[in-house]
Amino acid sequence: MANPAFMRLGLVQDAPVVRDIESTLLQIERYAAEAGRHGRQVNLLAYPELYVTGYFPEYWERRPTPQDELDWLARLQDTASREDIWIIFGHPSYRAETVEHGTSRYGVNMTGDGLDWPMYNAASLVSPEGLVGTYAKVHLFGREAESFVPGDVFPVWETPWGRLAVQICFDIEFPEGSRIVGLNGAQIILFPADNMHPFGSWHQTFTAARALENRAFVATVNRLGPELDTDFCGGSCCMHPTGRWLIEAQPEPGLYVCDLNLSQLADLDDAIDYYRLRRPGLYGDMVK
Repeated sequence: MANPAFMRLGLVQDAPVVRDIESTLLQIERYAAEAGRHGRQVNLLAYPELYVTGYFPEYWERRPTPQDELDWLARLQDTASREDIWIIFGHPSYRAETVEHGTSRYGVNMTGDGLDWPMYNAASLVSPEGLVGTYAKVHLFGREAESFVPGDVFPVWETPWGRLAVQICFDIEFPEGSRIVGLNGAQIILFPADNMHPFGSWHQTFTAARALENRAFVATVNRLGPELDTDFCGGSCCMHPTGRWLIEAQPEPGLYVCDLNLSQLADLDDAIDYYRLRRPGLYGDMVK
């Protein structure tokens, strides 16, 4: 029997086939087959931010509909079941978790073209048994607010290996989100990203900081390649909570894999247990 404390993590660093969602979904399936039960036996496979459609809404062939989202999720659920793998993937969403609605709204009947519904920059976690949840990006970068509504909740989800949180790209530059999920028990924090030049080293610095300060395994999966006038820079990475890199990807496409031993979280140095040593009564100015 597999040890539930060990998770094999896979990060897909590549570019979607821009303006061709079907080709991108086929690419997602090919990577899942490489990672899955007859491949590298990855437990959790992650793809970058907005991977299904590409990053720039003005470059999409059309605005996705609520039905499109359901179709993507059904296809990824079939892939997860076939490959016996958990999958995180970035996509536009109408149904993500929010304070108002609580859990992801996949039982809600949403019809039409979605023009009257708020759309989120989101990432979904899918298990072989079905959808676990969908996170909506809280901190929107640049012009993203012209197309997306910001999320307002930081969920933490149960997996067979430990408690997992997903946030997206620019969220990593705000320590508050990671601290909230850490306080709620997250042992793994994963950031699908579309970080671009000249900020290539920034997400690696923030990945390391979020891992160290939250005593968690933290990974960023970042895309590659040009889109419009932007060049996405890769550099996907995973940091151990003691400050040791488990993945440091070069700017080349591919599947990058590492093993996480979550039992090591119990052996961290108590002298730097930041949660125990916090003084939250002094931090009121942070939320003014």
